[in-house]
Amino acid sequence: MRSSIDESSRSRAGVQFQDDQLHAAVAPHGFSQVYEHQIDEFHQLADELIEGEIAGPDALWRVQSWTGRALQLRRRDGKANALLASIPLTSAGVDALLAGQFGFANAQRDWVCSPTEQAHALLSWGMAGRSPMDQAASLRGLLAVWYAVYGDIRVYARARSTQGQKLMSRLGFVPLGRPDGATLLFGSTGFPHRIAKMLAVRSGMPAEESYA
Repeated sequence: MRSSIDESSRSRAGVQFQDDQLHAAVAPHGFSQVYEHQIDEFHQLADELIEGEIAGPDALWRVQSWTGRALQLRRRDGKANALLASIPLTSAGVDALLAGQFGFANAQRDWVCSPTEQAHALLSWGMAGRSPMDQAASLRGLLAVWYAVYGDIRVYARARSTQGQKLMSRLGFVPLGRPDGATLLFGSTGFPHRIAKMLAVRSGMPAEESYA
């Protein structure tokens, strides 16, 4: 019989490994994890760059504290210039999203994964950058996390602009209608290796090392 101590140690090791994977994936693109004292900074940047409804600071921190890995921020010369928000979803979270119940700011605890839970899907909650270079870094960060940490699950994303819808199409996502009655929801059909490799080369990272 396995002891509870062995199971606890195994769980902590798995969490640490996943954290290390995520950090290793986003760090080359300049992103680092968001902590509580940085939530206002993250929210201000999101409010500046993202059109329409966004989650407030309290909602952002709830999701980050529940998941331990949803929010990433990129800085240059001490100033935040890009953000990445990706929520690992439980099966209940997937059901809520497809039923139109999971909005932009109403995440519930049983919809999102804790650090010890296995994700059933990933929701690209938001990504943005001040400049085209920053925007590209945000996309590279999402692809890096998707490939390194969440490669075996489906990714969902909303697109509220024509530009966003075109990006979803380029990434191989398919429209799944408007479950909430307002915003198009897209679902991935597989990891977009071709675009990922092109972006890796443009960023100066060998494609065979970034997305093998």
